[in-house]
Order: sequence, then structure tokens, then C-alpha cells
Amino acid sequence: MFKDILLPLPAYPKAAPRPALRRALDAVRVMEAHVTCLVAEPTIPLPVAFHPYSAELERQLDTRQAEVHKTAEAELTAFMDEAHRAGLSHEGRLVTLPDGGWDALVEHARLRDLTVVPSVAGDEAHADLVQALVFESGRPVLLLPEGGGDFRLDRIVVAWDFGRAAARAVGDALPLLKRAKEVRVVTVTDKQPPASASGPEFTAHLARNGVEATLEEIELGRHTVGEALDHAAGDADLMVMGAFGHSRIRAFFLGGAT
Repeated sequence: MFKDILLPLPAYPKAAPRPALRRALDAVRVMEAHVTCLVAEPTIPLPVAFHPYSAELERQLDTRQAEVHKTAEAELTAFMDEAHRAGLSHEGRLVTLPDGGWDALVEHARLRDLTVVPSVAGDEAHADLVQALVFESGRPVLLLPEGGGDFRLDRIVVAWDFGRAAARAVGDALPLLKRAKEVRVVTVTDKQPPASASGPEFTAHLARNGVEATLEEIELGRHTVGEALDHAAGDADLMVMGAFGHSRIRAFFLGGAT
């Protein structure tokens, strides 16, 4: 099981709602892990269009930066209160980030077993952070959607396409799969799978690792792969899947399950 978890929280332009924070900490509780929270405090950049800068503009930016810092401190306080209430082993601090840079959070993610990220709807900066963690940390990322009740690991769906990204995701998620009461391996057949592809061999591999799983093939039909997987997941507590298995150019034009 994962024992050392990173929880990055945004402070600007949107902070994580309190229910999202509680659900993330509930995931930490289920895994019986230590959690390190890093509240991201971005540096508000000087607008290039207003160069040279006036004293009034710099005062406005200083005021805005102070507001961001106040929000970040409030977010950190919320984390400390909730983690203490949940009885978790925890630590937290603010991390100042340069404009558009996530390097500090990515570097910390490389030093943890897992990064848990509560989703913040309508925040493109937060979406950029998630992609940076997925692409650059080299460690697994658990993305929690908004809403939902307590975090559970009773029913897990594995999206299996016989590819490298899926294999890596399954290997990373094995500690979670072992705790599940029900594991379903779902393959979307939008094209003929390779001759070497063997779903039964994959489920046999899981069984040797203490995971009893069922295998299910679903027709793509008129849906996208993402839509088909979303429908197949049903009321599952967790979906395990590889991210960005194709080139970004291909995904831009044709879409992708991620």
C-alpha cells in the first residue's frame, strides 16, 4: 500500500473546495498513509503589455499578490484542520511558484509513492498541473472528480488496451487492486486487437498477484473510447488507466480517452 502521499492544492485562481479536500484526505485515510500537503502560491506576473510599469500598477499587483498569499494561507489552515480532525500523519507548507511553472510540485511528487489531486472544475491552471504531474513526475497520480461521497476501493475498473501506459498504470495500482472486493478488466474493441493480445493471460497475471478479476470486452459503436469507458465504469469507485498513450498531435485531432 502507498505510505507516502503528496497532496498539492491550488490557491489561485481557484482554491479546492472543502468537500474536495475532505475526500482527498479520506483517500489518504483509507490507505493509512502519511500525507504532505503543498499549497501552490503562484507569483502574479507583470503584464508585458503595460511595460514600462507605473508605480500604480505595481501597487495593484502587490495588492493582488497579498490576496493570493492570504488565500494560500487559508487553504493551508484548512488542510491542517481537516488532517488533524481525521487523525492523519501529516505536514503542510506553502510553495511559491513562478508564473506558469510547476517544477517544485513535480519534484516533490517524484519523492512520493502517490500524488492525490482533487479536481477543480473550470480551472485551466489546475488542469495544467495535473498534466505536468502525469507527464513529468514518473509517479502515479490519483485524480479525484468533484462530488461523490466517501472514498472507497470496493469496486475498481481497469481500462486495458494491451499498451505500455495501461501496463504501467496497473503495476502502479496493484496495491489498490489487492484491496478491492471486485475488479473488472474492460477492453474497448474499436479495432482488431493484436494477435499476441490475451485478456485471459492478463487476468491470470493479476490472480498470481492476489487480484481476482473478471474480463469484459465492449463494443465501441458510435461512442468515443472515453465515453465507452465512462459508461462501462458505471458505479465503480475507481478507474485505473494509462494516460496519454498516443501523441499529443493525434489526441488533438482525433481525441483521446484521457
